[in-house]
Amino acid sequence: MAAPMATDPMADKVMAQMSSAFNSRAWTGSLVYTKGQQMVSLRVYRDIVAGQPVERLERLSGEPVQMMRRGNWLLGLYPGKEVLRQGYPVPSAALPPLGQRLTHIKGHYTLSILADARVANRTAVPVKLTATDDLRFDRIYWCDAETGLMLRSQTLDGERILEQFEFLDVTMSEPLADDRLVVDAQGMEVFRHPLVPSASDLLSNIDQLPKGFMPISQSTDPDTGVSQLVSDGVSLVSIFYEPVSNASMRVRAEDGPTHALSQSVETALGWIKVTAVGEVPMRTLEALLGAIDVTRIPLLFKQDAS
Repeated sequence: MAAPMATDPMADKVMAQMSSAFNSRAWTGSLVYTKGQQMVSLRVYRDIVAGQPVERLERLSGEPVQMMRRGNWLLGLYPGKEVLRQGYPVPSAALPPLGQRLTHIKGHYTLSILADARVANRTAVPVKLTATDDLRFDRIYWCDAETGLMLRSQTLDGERILEQFEFLDVTMSEPLADDRLVVDAQGMEVFRHPLVPSASDLLSNIDQLPKGFMPISQSTDPDTGVSQLVSDGVSLVSIFYEPVSNASMRVRAEDGPTHALSQSVETALGWIKVTAVGEVPMRTLEALLGAIDVTRIPLLFKQDAS
C-alpha cells in the first residue's frame, strides 16, 4: 500500500460525497467479501423507494443466504434452523449525518488521500482513516470519483488486512425491477428482525465510554433482553444483556476485525450475560464492559423502548 500523502482537505469532500451516495443513490453490483480465512461473493440490489433505501443482498457462494432491509424490518432468510442471534431486535437509530460527526471522527482518526486506483472498472479515490490510538482499527475507503459510492473497503491492524470487500461490477442510477427487491423464501427459514426505536435515556448503566465513543441507541425486548449500540463515528459496538440461569465463564472470540467478549454478572434480577461485539480491538471491549455499573443493569429491563 502506498504511503499516504499529507493530510488533504479533499478527504472531507470525498467522505461527504460517499455519505451522500450511500443515502440517495440506487445501484446494483457484485462484490467479493473476505474476513480472516473466509471469502464470499455477494450480489447487492439497492433502490430508493418513497425517499427511503430498500436493500436486498444475495449470497452467491456457500449457503444461499438472502437479506432484505425495508421500512422497520430487517428480513433474513437462511437454510436450516441454526441461526446466530435469530430474532434479536436491531436498533433503528442510524449514525448522525456525516456533516455532524466528521469533526468527531477527525478527533480520533487522521484522514489522508491516497493515489487514485481502478476498482470495478471505475476510477476510485482512496481515503485512509488512520486511528490516533489503539482503541480502533485503521480503515481505507475507495470511493467512486464520479458518484462517491464506496467501491472497496479495508479494515487494517497495522499492515495486516482484517476485512475487506471489493465490487467487481456496479451499475448506478438505473431503476430496479420490483422482482429484484423481493426475496425468494421457498425452502428457507425466515426471521424478521424488528428495527426498534431508540430509548431517550441511553446507556445509563455505563459510567464512562471508551475515548471517542458515543451512545447511539438502546432497546428493550421482553423476550430477548436489552441491546445497546455505541460508535466513534466509524466503528460500531453492540452490547447485549440476556437473563441466564447461572454463572458462565468469561468468553473471548475473534473473527477478522470482529471481536466479542462475554461475561456473566450477578444482579438483583439474577444472573445476566453481558456480551459486547464490534469491529474494534479486544481492549476496547474490555474497557467497555469494565465501565458497566452492575447495580444499574436491572433498570435497563424496566425501561420502555417505545
